[in-house]
Amino acid sequence: MKTFKKIDSLKGEITVPPDKSVTHRAFLLSLMAEGVSYVSNPLLSRDTLSTMSAVEMLGGEVTKNENGFKIQSPGFKCFKEPSDIIDCGNSGTTARLITGVLAPQGKLFILTGDDSLKKRPMDRVVAPLSRMGAKIYGRQDNRLLPLAVTPARMFSSDIKAAVKSAQVKSAVLLAASQVDGKSSYTETTPTRNHSEIMLRQFGCDLTVDKNIITVNGGGKLLPSEVKVPGDFSSSAFFLSAALMFENSEVVIKNVGLNKTRTGLLDVLESFGVKFDVDLKNGEDGEPFGDISIKSQNVQGGKISGDIIANVIDEIPAIAALGLFADKPVEIRDAGELRVKESDRISALVCNLSSLGAKVEEFDDGLKIYPLESVNMKAELKSFDDHRIAMVNILLSKRFGNLPIDDIACVDVSFPEFLQNIEKLEVTSC
Repeated sequence: MKTFKKIDSLKGEITVPPDKSVTHRAFLLSLMAEGVSYVSNPLLSRDTLSTMSAVEMLGGEVTKNENGFKIQSPGFKCFKEPSDIIDCGNSGTTARLITGVLAPQGKLFILTGDDSLKKRPMDRVVAPLSRMGAKIYGRQDNRLLPLAVTPARMFSSDIKAAVKSAQVKSAVLLAASQVDGKSSYTETTPTRNHSEIMLRQFGCDLTVDKNIITVNGGGKLLPSEVKVPGDFSSSAFFLSAALMFENSEVVIKNVGLNKTRTGLLDVLESFGVKFDVDLKNGEDGEPFGDISIKSQNVQGGKISGDIIANVIDEIPAIAALGLFADKPVEIRDAGELRVKESDRISALVCNLSSLGAKVEEFDDGLKIYPLESVNMKAELKSFDDHRIAMVNILLSKRFGNLPIDDIACVDVSFPEFLQNIEKLEVTSC
C-alpha cells in the first residue's frame, strides 16, 4: 500500500513527458523507411521500449544520441524474420500497430504480451487485415494474443472502420503503405491522425478527403526526423488537478496540440472552465504550445457521441472531476473503456464509490455525482492500469493519506509523474 500526505494546491510550470502515440509511430516508421532516421525527444516508458525492442528484433539498428535515437534500417522490404517471439509487454499500441507492419511481409512472426495484454481484443485489427489477404492466427478464434502472423500475399482494399480506434486505422494504413495499389480506410468518426501525418512525412503517398484516407502503397518510404511533442494525454491529469486542488495555477509547456487529441479542452469548455492556449507551429506537422489553467468552479455535464473517441484516454481524469463539479458528470458511448489496460468503467466506479460518491454504472459509461463527504477509510485500487493509478495518486494527495494498492504501473506512460506533481505542490504546513 502507498499513501500520500494531503497538499493544498499546485503552482508552477511543468513539461509533460513526450507523446507516447507519436513515439510508437516514429520508431515503427523509422524501421519501415530505408536509411537513417532520427527520433528526437521520444518517450522512454515500458510501452515504447517494447516497440523499440521489436524494431531491433526486425533489423533496425538503434543508437542513442544527444536528443534521442538514430535508427538505421534496410526498410520494410528487408525485415529480418526474428528467431524469437516478439514480446509487446503491456502495450496494446505495439501489438496492434506492429501486426499491421508485419502482415504483408510474407514471413512468420509470433507476437505475445503480458497477462493483461493477452486479455485485450486483437480481432479488431486481425479482421480488417484479413480482408486485405493477411493470414493471422491467435487464441479464441484469432481474437487474443499470442498471434502468429504467417506468410500471405496481401492486396489493396477499401476498408470501413468497424470500431472507433486509431490503433486499428493505423494498423491498416501501415499495411497498406507496403501493398501495391490504392487502399482506403473510411472512418465513421475521426480519430487521432498521427499515423497519417507521419506516413506523409516519411514519403508515403497518402491523401485525406473528409473521413476517407487513401494510400497509394508499395513505394519506398524515405528516412526522416521526428520531433516528439509533449503528450496531451499526460497533461490531462494536470489540467484536472488544477481544478481539483483549490488556489492552483498551472502552466503546461510545449505540449502537443493536435486537434484530434485535444477534445478534453472542448469538454472543459462545455463544463464552463476557462484556460489559455499559446499555440506554436510544429515543424513536423504536429502543433504544440503552452496551456495555462487556474482552479475554478467546474459546472459538470454530459459528454457522449463523437467527442468520446477524441478523449478516450482522458476519461479517468474527467471522471474524477465529477467529485468536485457543481452537478453530475455523465460519460456515455464509451464502451471502449471496457477493453483498455483494465475495465476502466468498473475501475472508476469501484474507486469513486469507495470514496463515498454516488456513482451510476452503465454498459457504455458512468455518472458521477458531486462528493458530499469523503470516506477516509477508502482503499483505492489501480487494477494494474497507469491512468487509473495516476487518478488515484491525485485523489490520495487531495484528501490525504488514502491508501493505494499499487502505483508501479504508472511507469507504462509517465515514469516521472510523481516528481512532476511534487514540483508543483504547495502545503500550508
